[in-house]
Amino acid sequence: MKLSATLKTSLQQAVTKYHAALPGSVAARYLEEDRGLPLDLIENFRLGFVSEPQVGHEMFRGRLAIPYIRKSVEGNWSVIGIKYRVIPGVQCFRDDEKYLNAAGTKHRLYNTLDAIKNDDEISIAEGEIDALTASVYGIPCVGAPGVTSWKDHFTEIFMGYETVYALCDGDTAGTEFGEFLAGKIPNTRIIPMDRGEDVNSTVHQYGVDKILERMGKSK
Repeated sequence: MKLSATLKTSLQQAVTKYHAALPGSVAARYLEEDRGLPLDLIENFRLGFVSEPQVGHEMFRGRLAIPYIRKSVEGNWSVIGIKYRVIPGVQCFRDDEKYLNAAGTKHRLYNTLDAIKNDDEISIAEGEIDALTASVYGIPCVGAPGVTSWKDHFTEIFMGYETVYALCDGDTAGTEFGEFLAGKIPNTRIIPMDRGEDVNSTVHQYGVDKILERMGKSK
C-alpha cells in the first residue's frame, strides 16, 4: 500500500512527538527494567510513548509506539506505519488487544534496514521487540508478523543470503514459525530459544552470547 504525502507527514509528526515523550515515562521503565533495553541503546528505533495523542490517535493513549521506519534510495528516512503495544499494568483503550495498528503497519516487515546493510547473513524473529533486541546486541535481524500474516513478497527479500537464522520462541508457535520459514527460504537455520523464552527474555536473562552460541558464533 502506497501512503499519501499527508499520511506520511502525519506519521512522522506522531513519531517525533511520542519519541520525545518516552524518557521518564512508564514505557521507558518497561523497556529498561522489564526488557533490558536502555534508551540510549535503542535510540535509532525511535520508540515512543503516547502520553498526549495526536488528533485521531486517542485510542492509542498509554501505549508504547513502535514505528516502522524505511530509508529511501535518496537516503531520506520516512515512517510507513506505527504499531501500538500495551504496556503491562497500564490501562488503555482495548487493553485486551496487545497490539493496535496505525495506517500502513499491518503485515509489514520490521527493521528491514538490517537486511539492506547485511549481504551474507540475516536473522528473522517473530515480533518487533525480539528483532530490535537481536539487532542492538549485534545480531542483524528483521521482525516478521508471523506465519498467518506472511506475504509472498517477503520471501524474495531473503533469497540469496548464505544463511538465514530463524530465531524462534520456545513454544509450539515458535517451532511452527521456524519450520514455516525453513520451507519458504533456502539455507534457513532454525535457532530455538529455551522453553517459554523468546529472543528478548533470553538476552535479558542470560546475555546475547547464549544465542550466538546456538548460532555457532560463540566467542
